[in-house]
Amino acid sequence: MTYNAVLPTSLEAALKAPVLALPHPDPYDRLIVAEALVLGVPLITKDGNITDSDVVRVVW
Repeated sequence: MTYNAVLPTSLEAALKAPVLALPHPDPYDRLIVAEALVLGVPLITKDGNITDSDVVRVVW
């Protein structure tokens, strides 16, 4: 199984991103978090703004 596929941003994630409870307005972080929520997958990150928010499940 290949895990290096590039996925397009979904409309659902684009609509969800601006209203996420993240501590900063970074649009790329918001899209990444929103897409993970839409896909139902955890993120692999050590970005404290994302991990401390508890908005998405994080693996690190």
